[in-house]
Amino acid sequence: MNEQFFQPYTFNNGATVKNRLFMAPMTNGQSHSDGRFSEEELHWLVMRAEGGFGAVISAGAAPYDHDLFIEGQIGTFSDDHEDGLRRFAEMAKREQALSIVQLMPSGMRAKSKLNRGRQPAGPSVVQLPIPDFEQPRELSEEQIYAILDSFVDSARRVHRAGASGIELHGANGYLFTQFFSLMTNLRTDKWGGSVENRARFLLEAMRKIRASLPDDFILGVKILIEDWSNGRGFDIDDGLEMLRMMNDVGFTYLNLSAMNAKEVSWKYPDQKQTNLSRVRDVLRSDIPVVASGSVITPQDVQDVLNDGADMVALGRAAILAPDWPKRAAHPNFDIKSFPLTTAELDALGVSPKFLYALRNGLSMWKFIKE
Repeated sequence: MNEQFFQPYTFNNGATVKNRLFMAPMTNGQSHSDGRFSEEELHWLVMRAEGGFGAVISAGAAPYDHDLFIEGQIGTFSDDHEDGLRRFAEMAKREQALSIVQLMPSGMRAKSKLNRGRQPAGPSVVQLPIPDFEQPRELSEEQIYAILDSFVDSARRVHRAGASGIELHGANGYLFTQFFSLMTNLRTDKWGGSVENRARFLLEAMRKIRASLPDDFILGVKILIEDWSNGRGFDIDDGLEMLRMMNDVGFTYLNLSAMNAKEVSWKYPDQKQTNLSRVRDVLRSDIPVVASGSVITPQDVQDVLNDGADMVALGRAAILAPDWPKRAAHPNFDIKSFPLTTAELDALGVSPKFLYALRNGLSMWKFIKE
């Protein structure tokens, strides 16, 4: 049953991943306040590389100054960050794993208290019913282009450090999604209105990075194919239209964000086709899909691969079992379930800072047995 997800895969740029198992990026707040990698963060990542994951994706990094979303978020906006990036790359390479750094621009979700009092900024001035949400200022076109340039600078730092590539976080309400969603983008210029205009920010970022880095440097993109059902700032038809535009730009892989990798569209609840299958039908055949969402067991992984995914990213499962890929090769593999004690989580590389993040609203799941 498990043979398929232990097979290597060669991307369209020639890079090869040793198996189909990615460690999903997880916001954990366990690095330094200035964006440098902490020892705890490096330990967390290397445990998963040693555990057999083919690719390890970092927590979301702030790609430009004054864009921190959480205390202890890693950064890629300064040359001071390169040492930690280099250590991550070297540790992963020793285990024949790909090292991928996720760039997560927060936009209007940034926190002024973490950014020297600077007001968050996004596509438009809006007010959202989110705890601790601060009303943002609207980005000027000059500021938009400056942010796009910062993505290129960040990607170059990651490349200089020897990492395998980057992933743009275009999901879950961060800046790329803010531009694409009608809830948060009220603009009437070329950055708002039509699907093409609202997708422009992500597409421009992809083009600039692809033009500035070598072809063998991985460019992954994580997206929501439709907004959450209670938000509905864009629907699956909008998402698939954006995906067709992304095909024309060219990139290395698509990471499809979902609460459940097997979910169907809220717009078409009576149709049986999963969102994953719809994406696979539209996406260029040489661009693989990495699927995630409620994938815990080997059977879950196989089911998602059977539905059209090329690879699977494990989040909660990677917390529970740093060596999930190695253990999944055995027929008697039995994974634990949450909640766990703090001692059990500590043994799995979950630092006190990560525990704090899990307790304080970064997850909807109950991880900790109090």
